[in-house]
Amino acid sequence: MSQRPRISRQYWEGIYTVDFTLDGVRQRCAQIGQALLAHKLSCLVAHDTRFMAGQFARYAYRLLAAQGVPVSFCPNPAPFPAVELALEQRRADSALLLSARNLPFWYSGMVLLAPLAGQALLDEGPPLALAAPAEFPPPPFEPNDRSQIDLRAPYLEALRDAIDVELIRNTTLTVFVDPMNGTSSGYIPAALGDGGQTKAIEINREIDPLFGRQPPQPSEAGLNRLRKLVKESDSHLGVAISADGRAIGVADNTGELVPPHDMALLLADYLSREYRHRGMVVVPPIADGVDVAALRSWESASGLKIEFAADPAARIAEMLGQDRNSVLVGVTASGETTLGRYGPTPDAVLAALLLIEIVARFGSKLRPLLAQVKRTP
Repeated sequence: MSQRPRISRQYWEGIYTVDFTLDGVRQRCAQIGQALLAHKLSCLVAHDTRFMAGQFARYAYRLLAAQGVPVSFCPNPAPFPAVELALEQRRADSALLLSARNLPFWYSGMVLLAPLAGQALLDEGPPLALAAPAEFPPPPFEPNDRSQIDLRAPYLEALRDAIDVELIRNTTLTVFVDPMNGTSSGYIPAALGDGGQTKAIEINREIDPLFGRQPPQPSEAGLNRLRKLVKESDSHLGVAISADGRAIGVADNTGELVPPHDMALLLADYLSREYRHRGMVVVPPIADGVDVAALRSWESASGLKIEFAADPAARIAEMLGQDRNSVLVGVTASGETTLGRYGPTPDAVLAALLLIEIVARFGSKLRPLLAQVKRTP
């Protein structure tokens, strides 16, 4: 099989109706369409849960289709990792995601994933001669429209393949999940299925374009409700997942938030011991309160290496571009968690399921497991 061209990521984000406008979407879709046609690339169009993201996604689909681009459309909000998986599975050559990632609700944007390195297609270029613009808002799709594509089922299948589902289902656990009114709502309960002994209780699962009027990013939100529920119910752990499905915040059974460094150690230690995975652990620079001696002791005991990167996201992307297996666990300060052997993009849902699996396997709540990892002789 020929090697797949490396996918580059481009972003355009701005305040809704001020910087992010209908004319801006139309202009950028024209630029994207020309480039995709020139390289004979197909495109998947998807969207998140932001205000009118679905309507703008349908509009972008119709603009690209009018130019002759082979295009498919996901009708339901999709987490970023599900879109990346579709490209990995070669269900499309590129993807256009109507999303402002985890910015506050008054932002909107577009994310282009395409093997078009060096072409700035989401910058504001010179005016293009456009055909008569499609009507806005565009009409809904017919239920039997063959251009529609399902991203949920393949992503759920990939999640189940990556974890020990039966171990979790056969262990009595209580876990709280906060999808922050974003695209990952319903995924963790669906991955575990009905009838198991583990209870994954979701809060803030309703689609809300305003994200409860707080940034849909777990590192910026206090997660007070999640922490309180976990502590007062004496549950095993709680997880919050950003609106785009890439960043995770974790509360241990006492309601305390788990620092990114500690989460990275726990995941790396488990993947190394249980699955014999190897690779680098990439984390943000040392922060106040981080026990450097404990980290170095863990390195010696585990045989794994920790790299403190000034820009973890850029360093992780660089390493994965050279060798997928080079990164065991990569975590940014915002909680974006990449597990290199499983995929090229941060995947908070997968990270959450692996944390649940760890708790299930050792029959312990999260705080004692964190303490045990840092005490590794």
